[in-house]
Amino acid sequence: MKNNKGFGKFEVLTIIVVLLIIVAILGYVFLGGASEKKIKTIRDSANSLVRTVVVHKDDFHNSRYIYLGEVIDDGILNNIKNPVGKGNCSPSESFVHIENNKNFVTLSCGDYMILEADNDNIKEAKIYKVGEWTDKKSNDNDLETTFYNCTENGKKVFDEDYEEFYFIYQVNKKYGTKYYFMSSVDKSCTVEKKVKYRSLEEIKFKE
Repeated sequence: MKNNKGFGKFEVLTIIVVLLIIVAILGYVFLGGASEKKIKTIRDSANSLVRTVVVHKDDFHNSRYIYLGEVIDDGILNNIKNPVGKGNCSPSESFVHIENNKNFVTLSCGDYMILEADNDNIKEAKIYKVGEWTDKKSNDNDLETTFYNCTENGKKVFDEDYEEFYFIYQVNKKYGTKYYFMSSVDKSCTVEKKVKYRSLEEIKFKE
């Protein structure tokens, strides 16, 4: 049976299905594959991390920068599952920064990131989609971070490079030291550093 424009039921259904697929693909592209529920989960996970850290902050060597990896090592939290992809959120790039009685949380989960968000406004925290770390800056909006590693006999000590305060934590753990600052680390090993960049694009999502 055909309608007055010559389309049969099958053709009409086919067109509807194709349009629905196009809408879904466009939604995935513009939202980066992040649904409202997943966005909320990222914020909830960041909130859980910062609240846990604040309660236990005096248990850590450096009470200003406390990384998810430290919290996991101490058995206070388990790995945080990546809500928008495979695996877990990064233990070495997720942390709480405590400054002047204010708590700021960074949570890096695969391609998505909350960056230095004030915990008082975590429900409105910006969500960013990020690219891979590279040695070259692509534009002025790139996130720029310095990474460090130790070398002994020309070989890297750690399997991956770390941000400053997580690097110091790893050095203290390996060498049994209690350093607070980068200036002291070279007493234990030769320090290498490298500046890396990654793209940073805010996800626009109407909740």
